[in-house]
Amino acid sequence: MDMTYEEWRLACDKLVYSIVGVDIDGLPDANWMDMYNDGMSPADAIDDAYYDYWFDDIPSEVWHHG
Repeated sequence: MDMTYEEWRLACDKLVYSIVGVDIDGLPDANWMDMYNDGMSPADAIDDAYYDYWFDDIPSEVWHHG
């Protein structure tokens, strides 16, 4: 992976903010380090976080049309 963990997490944060207007620290915790260590792209990681951790907090129509 070309990004440090901090750069990668910031990329995840920016993607989430662009969709829901809240940063990842404002949502239930996801296991970011494991996703980073697994080599996931930020886009794949936030999608996994949505389905695994945030599904009950963010309506599907918001997530998929963000």
